[in-house]
Amino acid sequence: GLLRRVSGGAVQVWESSSEDVLFQHVPKVKNLELKHSVAKEASAFIEDGDSVIITSGATPHLTILYANQRKDLKIVTDSFYVAADLCRRQDYQTIILGGELHTGNYFVHGRDAVRQASRYMADKAILTMDGVDPAAGLTTLRVEGADTLKSILERARFRVIVADITKIGTESFCHIGPITIADVLVTNETEDPEKLRLLKKIEEAGVTVKFAHL
Repeated sequence: GLLRRVSGGAVQVWESSSEDVLFQHVPKVKNLELKHSVAKEASAFIEDGDSVIITSGATPHLTILYANQRKDLKIVTDSFYVAADLCRRQDYQTIILGGELHTGNYFVHGRDAVRQASRYMADKAILTMDGVDPAAGLTTLRVEGADTLKSILERARFRVIVADITKIGTESFCHIGPITIADVLVTNETEDPEKLRLLKKIEEAGVTVKFAHL
């Protein structure tokens, strides 16, 4: 029951209960435990039949994997890692954007990716940022993917930012937009008074803040 015969060989059968199978393409990054808890919380926003844009990054990737019990999803992604995990789901329609491949992080970017992203209108977008701050807004280290992120934010009806607590109050290199672009921010619980102050300001700007438990 672990393999299914196909033309020319066999492929692994999808096993939603096996974490070794489920998370095999998620890159090993810093603060992975924090990202797992954020992703579990954020996965509740994905519902059966949704069209969802999932951007590159470990936390969006984990989010869609934790939503693996949802059915009949339409997924658009710029991430080769996400596409590799979702291509085994026969009940999902998975679309990977075309464009130039970023060889270090396995995502696509450039004018072709932006142009293709603008063709879709999704129910939800799940994105991560390197910096989330009430004043500086949403920022990223990935200059190559900035225009794609901006296009994706414009092409979703509901935008969920998944960012572990280390990214709150940080301003990164490339500005994506004001904090008010987001509908929801999912991050980790914290007792840090400065982080709590910033998160309160984010809520006052009209963004719903959801806290994930470790």
